[in-house]
Amino acid sequence: MRQPQYDRESLKIGMAHIGVGAFHRCHQAEFIDDMLEARFGRWGVLGVNLTAPSLTELLAPQDCLYSRTLRQDARAETRIIGALRDVIDIADKASADAAIAALGGPDIFVATITVTGKGYCLTPSTGELELDNPALRADLEGGFPPRTLLGLLALALERRRQIAGAPLTLISCDNVPSNGARLGAAMLKFAAVRSAQLTRFIEDSVTFPSTMVDRIVPATAPEDIDKVSEALRANDPAAVVGEPFRQWVIEDKFACERPPLDLPGATFVADAKPYEESRCAC
Repeated sequence: MRQPQYDRESLKIGMAHIGVGAFHRCHQAEFIDDMLEARFGRWGVLGVNLTAPSLTELLAPQDCLYSRTLRQDARAETRIIGALRDVIDIADKASADAAIAALGGPDIFVATITVTGKGYCLTPSTGELELDNPALRADLEGGFPPRTLLGLLALALERRRQIAGAPLTLISCDNVPSNGARLGAAMLKFAAVRSAQLTRFIEDSVTFPSTMVDRIVPATAPEDIDKVSEALRANDPAAVVGEPFRQWVIEDKFACERPPLDLPGATFVADAKPYEESRCAC
């Protein structure tokens, strides 16, 4: 069974991911794991979850290690992914404080995001904030702990502005058109309600690259866990399964240091839109 080919104990957190579901664990985390094997660096991942199910209960007991299995026809290949170093579920004020402190500090340079299209709290027809969304309204009015992606990011970026001032790259990996531009617009609209200083900081120090991601990752079935656990000779409730094909196209628009994700096959491009349109046409 293939295990991480790097010194995981010395792996420092330099990235975050918001929305640590099966797709992230089978896609971005695998790319990062391959990147660390090709060139080790400070790119361990902190996972942050805003909604159920609890990833802390799932992953913390196994030191955030889990198996990824790729299947095609009768063939299957399983490996252990080690890029994820810690997970925070935002369930109360203490966990929210921990997530905001991490995302708002100088050690994290890049945060990737998979929260589905609904997580951006935008009205599809207009692109405006969903002001009738109770969770979004609570965050706009300063509720705590945050209940939406925009509320969490606004608090983290405000802390970043006040304490560290370090730039940050926020990468949407959700399957929505022009996802980076959409996230950036949503953040600026949310920030405009909070403060002019936060808005200026986002404009000056935060970038929102658009991306195109591709890999089929079905929901993990109980029989998948049974098969993988039998092969591992250990129970792995966090196991994920997917198809071998994968793709990650990232707009080269980083606010600070760029992780070398091109080493394992991600593509940095000036404009991700043609790739997005090509995928939609397939």
